[in-house]
Amino acid sequence: MDAFTRFSNQTQGRDRLFRATQYTCMLLRYLLEPKAGKEKVVMKLKKLESSVSTGRKYKIDLCL
Repeated sequence: MDAFTRFSNQTQGRDRLFRATQYTCMLLRYLLEPKAGKEKVVMKLKKLESSVSTGRKYKIDLCL
């Protein structure tokens, strides 16, 4: 847990976690979209992906 905390406290580490989360949402959405009855989950994944993307952009702007 200590290593995770140190990693996430670094700017580059946080960006990697955000990026991994964003791409995981994209992959799950891609896999679930064709399945019937998964519309709610797909919408939640879209919202989460959008939020993470915005968070990444905001963090990058703060660093510049």
